[in-house]
Amino acid sequence: MKIEKIQFDSVRYNPEIGAFETLVKIHDRGQTFSYPAQVAAPLHAEYGLIVRGLAQAASKAHKNAAGKTRLHHAAPTRAAIAEASQKSMLSRILGTAAA
Repeated sequence: MKIEKIQFDSVRYNPEIGAFETLVKIHDRGQTFSYPAQVAAPLHAEYGLIVRGLAQAASKAHKNAAGKTRLHHAAPTRAAIAEASQKSMLSRILGTAAA
């Protein structure tokens, strides 16, 4: 397991449980995996502490899921890209009539 990159969706504070939470995307060996993560901290906690805690929680989930069946984001196929491109082209040509 070699984590190449970690990305966070928008980090939000959940006052009901007193924790920051987000969806963390881990890029590993050319694949992207997503894990919900949370870290208990007061609202005024330092940003570095929050980010480090969220990254550690996601890394731990990723490590524990190794070897098990887990969901990952599939890379878009050429056909899907061409179809999306064609749809957007039609939308631009026909405007609201395409809908």
